[in-house]
Amino acid sequence: MVPVRIRAYRSEDAVATMAGDMPSVVGFIDIDDTGYMDMLFVDPTVARHGVASRLLDHVERYAAGGGIARLSVHASITARPFFLRHGFRTVAARHPHIGEVTFVNYLMARETRFPGLRSENPGN
Repeated sequence: MVPVRIRAYRSEDAVATMAGDMPSVVGFIDIDDTGYMDMLFVDPTVARHGVASRLLDHVERYAAGGGIARLSVHASITARPFFLRHGFRTVAARHPHIGEVTFVNYLMARETRFPGLRSENPGN
């Protein structure tokens, strides 16, 4: 897995990591310099094969290597069980509106499992 620095649709920089080789990327995750993960996606055809867990482990090591001690995410109702299995706790439930549709998501957080990990190149 190779981290790629991207200028996301947000204003700040984020690092994205992809699983698989182009053109067959089967998943991706991103993390910003505060430890916030905005996107985690795995192709449904490879779901439940550990891809998301490996992506999460990779960005966690990246974060810890960069001195980030805490990870956070706004998890969908579908993704919440995954993050709970990986030690995240629910901080707050949210009910954002897009048009006339109300969604449910959860602010979740966890300390990194690799405190004090330092690296000259945390993406490796």
